[in-house]
Amino acid sequence: MLMTVDELRKYIATDEEDEVLEAKLQALELSIHGYTNNDFKRHLTADGQYPMDVKMGVVNMLKWDLENRDKVGIQSETVSRHSVTYFAQDANNQVMGYPVSLLGCLKSYRKARC
Repeated sequence: MLMTVDELRKYIATDEEDEVLEAKLQALELSIHGYTNNDFKRHLTADGQYPMDVKMGVVNMLKWDLENRDKVGIQSETVSRHSVTYFAQDANNQVMGYPVSLLGCLKSYRKARC
């Protein structure tokens, strides 16, 4: 597992239930394995932990998910005379439903498919 819910709670303050956070962590782990084509067996520490850069990337992804998921697609919003501008979501600016900038921590772990 990427990290425990208790470890995640050290970095993120949220009212989400532990079961929900654990499910999100498991889903992210599977998505990361698919995105990188890497099972991380060679990168785990001696005690079976993922590298810290991957863990912090997951923390940032979950923080973004909790704070911004409901605002996906909105580029700007004006209050007076209410105006909302949306941006295009495509492969150039998102991967796995997250902004490309959040996945930079995984770039060095990507492997080519055989």
